Amino acid sequence: MQKHNNSKNWAMVVLLLWLSGIACTKLDVKTYSVVPTASYFQTAAEVAAAKAPSYAAVQNLYTNGATWLATEIPSDEMVFPTRGSDWYDGGTWASLYYHNQTAVDVYGWIGGTWNDNIGGASQCNYIIYTEKNLPTPPPTLAADLAEMIALRSYFYYNAMDIFGNIPYVTNFKVDPATVQTLPRAQLFDSLERDLLAAIPNLAANVDVTTYGKVTKWMAYSLLARMYLNAGVYKSQPGSYTYGASNTYWQKCKDACDQVINSGAYSLDPVYFNSFFGQNNTSAPENIFVAPASGTGIIPGNGIVQRTIEFNSSLTFGTPCCNYGNNGASATHDFYSQYDTNSTYSYNSVVINGRTVNNKLRTFADQRTAQWLIGQQFQGDGVSNYPPNINWVVDNNDYCCTYNGDTSTAHTTRIGDFYNGLYTPVIYYDRMTEFSNPADTFRHAGVRNIKYWPQPGNATGNQGNAFVIFRLADIYLMRGEAEYNLGMIPQALADFNAVRERAYSGSTAHDWVAADLTPANILAERGRELAWEMVRRTDQIRFGTFGAAKNFPPKPADPDAHLTIFPIPQNQITANPNLKQNAGY
Repeated sequence: MQKHNNSKNWAMVVLLLWLSGIACTKLDVKTYSVVPTASYFQTAAEVAAAKAPSYAAVQNLYTNGATWLATEIPSDEMVFPTRGSDWYDGGTWASLYYHNQTAVDVYGWIGGTWNDNIGGASQCNYIIYTEKNLPTPPPTLAADLAEMIALRSYFYYNAMDIFGNIPYVTNFKVDPATVQTLPRAQLFDSLERDLLAAIPNLAANVDVTTYGKVTKWMAYSLLARMYLNAGVYKSQPGSYTYGASNTYWQKCKDACDQVINSGAYSLDPVYFNSFFGQNNTSAPENIFVAPASGTGIIPGNGIVQRTIEFNSSLTFGTPCCNYGNNGASATHDFYSQYDTNSTYSYNSVVINGRTVNNKLRTFADQRTAQWLIGQQFQGDGVSNYPPNINWVVDNNDYCCTYNGDTSTAHTTRIGDFYNGLYTPVIYYDRMTEFSNPADTFRHAGVRNIKYWPQPGNATGNQGNAFVIFRLADIYLMRGEAEYNLGMIPQALADFNAVRERAYSGSTAHDWVAADLTPANILAERGRELAWEMVRRTDQIRFGTFGAAKNFPPKPADPDAHLTIFPIPQNQITANPNLKQNAGY
């Protein structure tokens, strides 16, 4: 357990969150009564506790999920279909899938995404203002300010990417009546300046003291992601053509060089280790994460719970039943880009006095195993990790166990009892419609398990930290930049570093020059970074966002205005200086 995760410190975090109202949407959040500035910020522990709400705001992007969902579902990789009467919720999930979001969605994904990111930036501004105005500044002032400026830049980057033109406020004491939307191209320049100015004062060490915190390498990673998409941010929506000449490909490469050449990170031979275990603290490639908790002290990671069917928890050694929410799935169009080639083996095990003969699957590409497909089987959550090796896909056992009934002792196959019907849990990937009242539709869509649940933890508070930046993405970003700079040998080396890890060290699947195409680069990023909140941005950059989808069917978007979201109407009502995005 890391120092910043102990119960005493997080008790302070929870208290501060409650007092400061982190979800407030106003740009002038008044929190002066929370921390007496004359007597606080006197020790390292007090400074860390004061900064904690800003980091908790990062967790909120993923644990409560508005930002995560608002970026994932509009892409081609995620869908929450309506299963019977489940997951209808007033049509809110369908609105994201069909790109029907409106400015009046002030309490759902649109409003939540705005509040979480603009509110997170406001939290950072409060710390910056307070420390600058202390009677006796702490000796860490320069580092603290740089840390909060870089973290604020991350919140504003999200808002810029999602909403386009947004208010950019750096003074906590600003008069809200003077706040206006800043054009995205100008905001990009401001964030770039802020990050470059902050980097010299940011921590370079990678250890328990910087786990989950802003470092130089986090700031360079954020710059790389900004530069990768600079052509989009510097253009009007829909006017950017992929590969168009710009000065930012070299800047993207340079930022990636800083991270890779630091030597602080390495690719883990096991793809899943970056997302595994309590806060993934041993993962050598994670650069910046949002910590989670398996105890409820701080919000937990609920991604797997949202995706698997109720009884599918039996695979992970979690007691039956009703752990899974049977929601998020991948579309067939996205899953079809994965390499499903496999080798098979067989074993026999004795379970409760009977011999069970299993067929085991090992995927050629480790990453394909993040998707559950086919009949599901019970497991202990330990011996079947990682899921790319010797995964049970068939056996001669009976069907099935339902809701922990007595058949548990007689079968390893998992079933589902719902609305009076017994069905085996067999996930399939060709979802022919978005909504279907039939119970069999409940199992449509492959399910993502890259954030492997902790065995026996039957709550939504899984302890897997959410990964925001990791080394594999840095290699892929640098490779793409090199491709656009005409540096083909260097680009191949970077893409193949990621692909060789995916294929467990094999070079048999390495790319050659002919493989370096925009379509292949986009597909490779999708395979590696699924559900890591980059797919929507990638598709916009490559010009594929808003294309028609086949399974489930969705018509193509009518124009490019849907590449950015509407500014919530309640924000414009509160401040008429904010201008609505075109088309809303």
